[in-house]
Amino acid sequence: MTGDRAEIVVIGGGVSGLSSAYYLAKAGKDVIVVEKGMVGGEASGRNGGMISERTDEPALIPLAVESVRLWATLEEELGYPTELIHQGRVQVGVSEEEMGDIFSERDEALRHSISVEPLDPSEVQDLVPGITGRTLGGLFFANGGHANPQRAVQAFAWAFQDLGGRLYQNTAVTGINVEDDKVTSVETTAGSIAADVLVAAAGPQTALLAEMAGVHVPIAPARVEIIATAPLEPLFDIALVGNGLYGRQAARGNLLFGGGAHEWIDVDLTSEPGKPNTPLIRNIARRLAELLPAVADAPVIRSWAGIVEQAPDYLPIIDIADNPSNYIVVTASAHGFGIAPATGKVVSDLVLHGESCIDISGLKLNRFTDLTPDWRQNRGWIPAHGIQ
Repeated sequence: MTGDRAEIVVIGGGVSGLSSAYYLAKAGKDVIVVEKGMVGGEASGRNGGMISERTDEPALIPLAVESVRLWATLEEELGYPTELIHQGRVQVGVSEEEMGDIFSERDEALRHSISVEPLDPSEVQDLVPGITGRTLGGLFFANGGHANPQRAVQAFAWAFQDLGGRLYQNTAVTGINVEDDKVTSVETTAGSIAADVLVAAAGPQTALLAEMAGVHVPIAPARVEIIATAPLEPLFDIALVGNGLYGRQAARGNLLFGGGAHEWIDVDLTSEPGKPNTPLIRNIARRLAELLPAVADAPVIRSWAGIVEQAPDYLPIIDIADNPSNYIVVTASAHGFGIAPATGKVVSDLVLHGESCIDISGLKLNRFTDLTPDWRQNRGWIPAHGIQ
């Protein structure tokens, strides 16, 4: 690879990086994606697969709404399966606190002309057989849905390569060279790659890479976990949120659910973070049994973890750095899968035109101008000891 070059180098073979690379290659650009492991090896291939309009986070709504639109035809666009099920999303409240969130999301949806329908407890029962009798109400988002993260990430990777894109897996970035306010090349474990533009979509490694280019990106890496039950008879085909959980029933019948809290860890540039089982999976299993008591006896047959990156306000960061001026930051803050199609379009627009018609004004890097260097410690985000 020594002496290689491309118009655009994308660091990170997760769903954000691959979506960005796909849309750039579709626009006729020569693109290389560098991934330290395998595509989708972290949270991009290990998440709940949820697709929604993010009415819980107003700054994300423009990006999320566009992604929901793109997801509807993504299989046809890419030419590979994503196992999209576009049957809606149900958000249920099993406590007064959750009902307060539901009322807030309803109001936000209406302000943005997003299709939403209030549900009483009996209507929730009709949509989600076996759900707890503690349900106080809910919302039905007609445009929500879910997809298979592993298949979707691979679909982006194959479609990118079909367009002539080059994908270097098991290749870690070890250095970034900057001259006269421009990234000129990246150093990798396989050699140097010259580039006109660098897109850093490296998930939990994003902050470490940014520091090499003189850019400060405030994120903290964290481990998130998902549990999978044994396959069950079909129960529901919607995406389901409630009791602090989010999840779906997979095509094979497994219930796949996750939900906080996160375990804060540290990462480095080249090694794969550990992914041990933690007590969180017991907590997820308990809350799932509470939410769906009709299947409380279903055995949990496996669990898995992925490493995400979280910004101080838990929102993505998508922006062009001031210096180097050809360095684009893409960090999803644990939202990457659902918003991936629109993220790729935004990044393509930023590279090609310097701006995007999708409103990302609430996701700019300069919103952290007043953040102090010790922000993680001040928030109690302390890495887990002995599990790096």
